[in-house]
Amino acid sequence: MALNRNIVFSTQNFPPEMGGIQNYVHKLAVALHQRGEDVTVFCDAAAHPDATVFDKQQPFEIVRVPGPKFLRRRIKSWRLKRHLANVENALVICDSWKSLELLALPLDLSVRVVCLAHGMEFSEVPSPRRSSRVKQSLVKANLILANSTFTADRLLKYSPSSQKVKILHPGVDVVEEPSPQDAKRVESWVAGFDPVLTTVGRVEARKGQDKIIEILPRLLADYPRLLYIVAGAGPGLEQLKQRATDVGVLEKVRFCGRVTDSERSAVLNGSDLFVMPSRQVGDSVEGFGIVYLEAAMFGLASLAGRVGGASDAVVEGVTGALCDGDQAEDIYGEIKTLLANRQKLREMGRLARERASTAFLWPVVASNLLELVDEMSRGAESSPDLESQ
Repeated sequence: MALNRNIVFSTQNFPPEMGGIQNYVHKLAVALHQRGEDVTVFCDAAAHPDATVFDKQQPFEIVRVPGPKFLRRRIKSWRLKRHLANVENALVICDSWKSLELLALPLDLSVRVVCLAHGMEFSEVPSPRRSSRVKQSLVKANLILANSTFTADRLLKYSPSSQKVKILHPGVDVVEEPSPQDAKRVESWVAGFDPVLTTVGRVEARKGQDKIIEILPRLLADYPRLLYIVAGAGPGLEQLKQRATDVGVLEKVRFCGRVTDSERSAVLNGSDLFVMPSRQVGDSVEGFGIVYLEAAMFGLASLAGRVGGASDAVVEGVTGALCDGDQAEDIYGEIKTLLANRQKLREMGRLARERASTAFLWPVVASNLLELVDEMSRGAESSPDLESQ
């Protein structure tokens, strides 16, 4: 019988701190544990008051490392190396190249190293110093898992070997039904409105909420009973509210602020179309767009931007539409086309849910990761260059 893998995560980002990478690493760790793998997480000490309670609730060991950043990273590396020296069949998964940078491994080259890649950490035009740091870090990885085709393409200028770079899309959870209270509250919001458009996410320029507000007067001319729900907080929230006031649509926009999982479920359950026409702002771009798949789990088609990794999450013409997130006219035209045929829109939503629930659930992602690792290991047996680091 094959030995269980000893999977060790080295991460700066971990719950209960909130964020996309935090959620990704935690869900992946849980899914791997549920497959019967031995999981240990080495992460930064959390300032969150619920960290101790959270750690006790997890089914695997969490080792939090305190201290100032320059010292903490070195202590974490030392503790992880000591841990690896005492386990067999080890696989290290780093949340990003930064966790890989100071990684020190035992002399036993049987330890395999995987680095996750998310997109925004790889600048389109990096400084020479930054580029050198990233390249030197990625040399330590046997396998680099990009969250999208877009991220994989960006990685090519950093990775010394394109053969190391594979794509592993993030996962989604099964649908969490909203609490009766949240469901009832959202029902009261959407009562009398049709259609209901929704964006869930941090309110910032690259997400495109401002562009939806910009075209809302034209959409309301076509659909006077339309409602736009903005679920999320962020640096652009107050400016977005002011913009809605300026163009005279404030009464047709529901600003929810930050939402709980239950509230998000209630909002998506009460919507007709998910809209997040993402765009690139400076070097900031959507590396993948897991929220499109979260919406898909509720049977919603999506409008996404063409830039970044959104085209991996939304299949154009099948599970939604893609647009130029910089161009209000293109956004308006795509939304109008989607809303013009409600039967087709519902069919897109059905296909979106079918795709998300078969190809993107976390157990599937965990299985895909291990298959990529096994494939890499088989290749390493006949490729000494992969071993020499």
